[in-house]
This record gives sequence, C-alpha cells and structure tokens, in this order.
Amino acid sequence: MILGMLKYHLLMLIREPANMFFGFGLPFLNLFLVSGTSEENPDFMNIAFPIFIVIAVLVLCFTDSALSHAHSRQIKFLRRLRMTPVKPITYIHTGIMIRLGVVLIFAVMFSMFTSIFFDLNMTNRNWFSILGVLVLVFAMFYFIGMFLANVFKNARTSPNALNIVFWVFILLSNAFFPIEAMPDIMQTITQNTPTIYAISLLQSAWLGTDILYGNSLIIVSCITVVFGLLSLKFFKYE
Repeated sequence: MILGMLKYHLLMLIREPANMFFGFGLPFLNLFLVSGTSEENPDFMNIAFPIFIVIAVLVLCFTDSALSHAHSRQIKFLRRLRMTPVKPITYIHTGIMIRLGVVLIFAVMFSMFTSIFFDLNMTNRNWFSILGVLVLVFAMFYFIGMFLANVFKNARTSPNALNIVFWVFILLSNAFFPIEAMPDIMQTITQNTPTIYAISLLQSAWLGTDILYGNSLIIVSCITVVFGLLSLKFFKYE
C-alpha cells in the first residue's frame, strides 16, 4: 500500500513537470537577479542561500502537492482511494517522502552550483542540523498547503486560497522586497509569518549559530504540529 502511494505521488509529480521546473528555476532566477549584490557583499550569498531553498520548498509544497491534491478533489479522482485501505495519514506522509526527496536533490544541485560559480563555502557546516531543520521546514509548509487544499468544502475554492497564500509567503520572504524598506506595520506582519520564521531557523542552521536562540524553532515546530493535525482532521477524498 505504501509503495503504491509513493508511486501515485511520483506520477502526480511527473505529470506536472512545470511545477517542478518552476520550483527549481525560481531560486536560480532569483540568484541571477542578485548576482551583482553578491559581488559587492561577499557574505550576501551565505545569508541568502537559505532563502532560495525555502522558496523552492514553498513552490513544491503549494503549486505541486497541494494544488495537485485540490485538482484531484475537483475531478473526483480521490473517490477511488476512498474505497481502498489508504488512510489520510498514509496519503500525507508518502506525499512528504516523495517531495522531500525532490527538495533534497535540488538542495544538493543548488549547493554545487553556488559553490562553483559563487565560491560559496560548503565546508565546516553542521549538515545534520541543516538537514533536520530542512525536513521540519518542509513539513510545516506541506501541512499548511494540505490544510488549505482540504479545508474548503467546495474543492474549487482551494486553488484560489493556495495561490493567494503562496504569493503572500513568496513576496514576504525578504527575497524580492527587503523587510527594512517596508512600512512599519508591514515589517511587523512580515517578521511574524511562517516564511520568515522558517528562513531564520534555516539560516541559523546554515550559518552554524544556535538554532535554539530566539523562538523560531519553537514556532516552526508548533505550526508544524498544529497544521499536521488539521491536515488530517480536514482531509477530504472529494
């Protein structure tokens, strides 16, 4: 059953290659746009690297897995699964396994690219901490996406909600608009979004600082647990 669901999620991913290419391409495009800044500030790439990874995670969690699920609800495809022993928790955790594998492949590719072309130092990193934080961040956004894909009774509402939340998270990621340049009220809102907490936590792991400093780890963990439970509670086959 688990192998069957892994195959299902893999096929869903392959059938929508544009989502995967968008997820991979957007960070590379962003990297190209800020390449001049990295030349002026050697530390910029070291700080910005986690932001690019989080952007890729957002794309795969929202425009691929969550939107694919919402689409499957609309076309009544998931009714077939309702007649099988597949439980919501099996559907969700196998989806995480497939997409997380894609994210890890991207992270390796992106690391090699930035190391070769931007001289980003890959040595002396706590890879255990980085990997653990990356898995946690991915799970948080995956659960948020799955919750939005299921919470609405009318499946046609879910894609609109997913697109709105996705672009809000992207635009408030500090990748396109510096937080410091925003009005005070927008700075307060932005600094308290899941995106910024995720970036802050991944930056701590990437830079080798104390991930327990501040409240990012606690908040990201709490959001992950809450939306993990909500995604199971509101899971819909149709």
